[in-house]
Amino acid sequence: MSTITVEVKDNLLVLSDHAMERLGWREDTKISIERENGKVILRPKELTPNEIANLACIHLIKKVGDATAVKMPVWQDGKWRVEVVLSYRPETIGYLAFSSHGQLIEGESDSPAKLKGFAV
Repeated sequence: MSTITVEVKDNLLVLSDHAMERLGWREDTKISIERENGKVILRPKELTPNEIANLACIHLIKKVGDATAVKMPVWQDGKWRVEVVLSYRPETIGYLAFSSHGQLIEGESDSPAKLKGFAV
């Protein structure tokens, strides 16, 4: 187990970019804080299907464009699988995969370039 030192400043827990990267967290990561036997445990909160769908839509708008939409995510084989469709007709053009904490799994997701090819 590695240790990351952070500081509390103005009643806020401050994590450096380096610490966030090492933990695999983003700026909008939701964190669960638990106190157990004198220890404080911080872990990413597992996201709901709606939260995953929102993350998928944000990813698509930024990387592909607004001609895409998503169907409700499905929990499958330890990850969220999100079907990507065209917003103007229900044609499946690809899939995105996310961890339970909302990290895009790029190696198991269709690339933005591939999805853009269908969205023209």
